[in-house]
This record gives sequence, structure tokens and C-alpha cells, in this order.
Amino acid sequence: MPIHDPTGPWPDLELRRKRLRLTDFDYSDPNHVFFVTLCARHLGQPFLDASLAREVSECLLFRVTRKDWRVFAYCLMPDHLHLALSPEPGKGALSQLLRGYKSYTTRLAWQRGYSGPLWQRSYYDHVARREESLVKICEYILMNPVRKGLVEDAALWPHSGMPSPLPG
Repeated sequence: MPIHDPTGPWPDLELRRKRLRLTDFDYSDPNHVFFVTLCARHLGQPFLDASLAREVSECLLFRVTRKDWRVFAYCLMPDHLHLALSPEPGKGALSQLLRGYKSYTTRLAWQRGYSGPLWQRSYYDHVARREESLVKICEYILMNPVRKGLVEDAALWPHSGMPSPLPG
């Protein structure tokens, strides 16, 4: 079997990215809640920089006030961001909204001296099903810093919250 250069083409292997999204699903539907995880790329834990973490959180909240999305819970950890959110009507698909957010926050990081991508290329998402409790998803998100031993009380974590009211 021939040895292949990992930086070159692999003619006998069809390399495809694993499909992470549901086929034929409307990711712009404001009636769905998405549990999303964005993972950081730059130096592993860029959000240990408190000023960058504050700006990234403020950008998230600004997009709530601009009515791009409803964020039922968020928690920015040193190396990732958890969100429970729904797109606002007519604002586009989840991927489009997240791409804009990741792009803008990457530029914020560059202004602070970081280089290269701030976030990993893709993201993880889970469509919350009717039988799942949004309250439990939000609790899971908000308890992240406690589970990681960063704080003893979730209310003490400065980069988390529930900016949008839960749907009735």
C-alpha cells in the first residue's frame, strides 16, 4: 500500500467532512431551541483573558437586543461557549447567525493582539425536542463553571446568564 503525503492529495480516499446538521431541517425556524457549543481554537483558552471574554459576552448580548436571536442561557468558558437559543423570525439560519458572531468576535480578538481563528471551524448543535426541558438545558449550561471547579456558585460566574425570557 503506498504511503501518502498528509499535506498532499489522497487520490484513493474520498475525504469528506462528517455531516453535522440534519438534512432538510429548517435551522431558521424561531420555534425551535438549539443547544449549541462553539469551541475556541486560539491558544486553547483565549477567554481566560477577562477583557476578551467580556467583549465576546457583550457581543452576544448586543445581538439579543438587536433581535438577531433569543438566548435563553449562555455560558462562556475559558475554551468554549454554550448557548440555548432560537433565531428571531426572518434573521436567517442558525449557521448564518453563528458565522456572523464568530467572525465579529474573531476581529475583536485580533484588535487585542490575537492572530488566526478564534473559533473552531464548525460547532456542535442539538435541536431541543418537545419532551426535553428547556429549563434543564439552561441549568446544565449555567452549571458548567461549577462542574469545572471554576466557581462554587453558578451565579458568581461573570460570563453567563439568561438574557431572554423562556418561551411559554
